[in-house]
Amino acid sequence: MVVTTVVVGIKLYGAYRSGSISVLAEGLQSTVDILMSLLAYAAVSYSAKPPDETHAYGHGKAELLSSAVQMIFVLGSAVFILFQAYLRFVSPQPIAWDWGLATMSVALVINLALMGFVRQRAKQTGSPALHSEALHLRSDMIASVGVLVGVGLVAVTGQNRLDPIAAAVFTMVAMVAAVRQLVSVVHPLMGGGAPGGEEAKGGEGLGSPAGGRGYQNVRARVAGNLRHLELHVMLDDHLSFPVAHEIAEQLEAEISDALGGALVSIHYEPYEAEIAHRMREHEGKF
Repeated sequence: MVVTTVVVGIKLYGAYRSGSISVLAEGLQSTVDILMSLLAYAAVSYSAKPPDETHAYGHGKAELLSSAVQMIFVLGSAVFILFQAYLRFVSPQPIAWDWGLATMSVALVINLALMGFVRQRAKQTGSPALHSEALHLRSDMIASVGVLVGVGLVAVTGQNRLDPIAAAVFTMVAMVAAVRQLVSVVHPLMGGGAPGGEEAKGGEGLGSPAGGRGYQNVRARVAGNLRHLELHVMLDDHLSFPVAHEIAEQLEAEISDALGGALVSIHYEPYEAEIAHRMREHEGKF
């Protein structure tokens, strides 16, 4: 948040001194970044709360919701920037390109370092909010490069309309990235399953427990940086309830380790009785 605030100040000062609509667009979009950083901080803090009576699966979806709101704000600011670029294209004005180049270059270097830091932490923690923040910073950098190109072309050619054109082109690039990220968080927000392969990983973690006869009904989902896995394990019918429970506890621990600390819930069933039930009620379908 501190770094983003400094970058915003640099861009807005550069817009004031240069009169460039593309630099101003970057400054306004980055002003939204401050709000987004605050939102991401709040979401990460809230999602770290342990499960409670009202949120038995934890609070991890707060990060997904934060990510969606971030992308919506990005799209909203992009529409405003496109409108301002259109007005400047219709009525072009001269700009002080040297100030534009200087301030945007400084802001680009700072954002590059910040993006690397945030992306590294996102990988370490598996946080959707931090991942969205890193993508947001990358989009901001792409737009900054576009602004630099546009201002540089104005300096070389003297064509002031190139300034709003650059602002519009790279704002649309940022919009595409925002839409993709928004689509990616809708699936888990809707209660969708975990990414492909999570169920298979859970199966691999089962091993061959004593008395184990197979498993079925595997369901996996992700809420923030927490993974949840539910499955039915079939055991020999002759096992006592305490022994079956002990096997299930062992399997839950093994699968959790295989999935990096996932919350695992196992329902165990007697194998022969389940086969008979399937044959009788479901025509033998598994």
